[in-house]
Amino acid sequence: MQSFTHPLLFDTRQIEKSKQTKLFSGLDTSRNAHAVLNHKHRSRRSRPFTVPAFTLPYRTITMNNANDKSTNTEPRKKKGHQKLKVKEPKAKKSKSFHSDRLTTHDKSNNKLSLPRQLSLAHHSRTMDNPKTNEPGISERRGIRWLPHQLELEEPTSTLVLTGSKGQFVDIRIFCKQGDTLPNEGGPSQLLDWGIAGTSTSTIINEPSLDHPSNPAPPSDGTSRAVCHSTFSHWLDSRTDTPGPDQGDMYPQTDNTTLELGSMYNPLTKSEQAYEEVWADYGASAVDGKRWSVVIDLENHEHNAKGRVVRVGEHCQAILKVGEQVTVERWRFELPDKDGKGNWRRLARLGDLFLPVSLVFTPESIAEGNTLTYGEYKWTVKEVYSW
Repeated sequence: MQSFTHPLLFDTRQIEKSKQTKLFSGLDTSRNAHAVLNHKHRSRRSRPFTVPAFTLPYRTITMNNANDKSTNTEPRKKKGHQKLKVKEPKAKKSKSFHSDRLTTHDKSNNKLSLPRQLSLAHHSRTMDNPKTNEPGISERRGIRWLPHQLELEEPTSTLVLTGSKGQFVDIRIFCKQGDTLPNEGGPSQLLDWGIAGTSTSTIINEPSLDHPSNPAPPSDGTSRAVCHSTFSHWLDSRTDTPGPDQGDMYPQTDNTTLELGSMYNPLTKSEQAYEEVWADYGASAVDGKRWSVVIDLENHEHNAKGRVVRVGEHCQAILKVGEQVTVERWRFELPDKDGKGNWRRLARLGDLFLPVSLVFTPESIAEGNTLTYGEYKWTVKEVYSW
């Protein structure tokens, strides 16, 4: 492995505070429980996967703190998936992600932008690595805890970036509608959750969980194909011993994905069933290319783990040392007039250094390179363009 100090690496703590525009997203659903949708996902071994869609009766919800908006979306792909495993012979293979562009958005239009998302199949491009999928950008639009919460709400700005091999960074920051995201390191209590890990998906013939919102089985006695996704937490801001994170995914008619699952609710301090709605976006090119870059740190001596993920024009990073956690979110912004675009930091919580500038120049690094900063050594795990 080659060890070096990157010439363009800079300490992001010196960057000026940057404001973030409001994020809004709307969602309408109706009970139309057994429509069938064909979702063709851009995944490496993609085949059209027929997934029964069913929706739930919610009113319109609003999203907090948007940074950009989207012109095109495709059914959600959860935090970037690895290859699809088929549990039952009759289950057809499913998909992975989006691939339309996420662009800046009209403030007056108040649409949404980013996500954490899952995938229901794989991409239809030829890649050298058979375990490689198209990288993904996912944003959560709402969550409902069962059984007492009546409607979907979104108390956070939640974005998930997933590399081509399923490695993701999921950052959720508390914010009220219309507020700007914290960008100077605190207060740390605004971090709802920071996660780095790997996601996988399996196609099964019936819901995997005994969930109160599970759709009724088809009346003709046939099975219902379901995409079951598992998110393995390698780094978790809340705990060093994370529990299971998994859910069943149902595509919706508005190109979002409904996730039904069960996890620990920090408000009630108990395991609870939940519903989440996600939207996926495709990465935009920066300087003519779309890049996916993953850089990891693991130092057992200092009980330190960290990850930086860039997908297209978005970048997120997390570092946990003992009980200290630092997260950052960045986005590449095009100039208003002629000129060169710049990377802008949208959010920062914590005081630790994150080598995000390394992923801004992916042409100068390669998988296996290492970067030493102080006592920590970061390793380049993925450099991929498409």
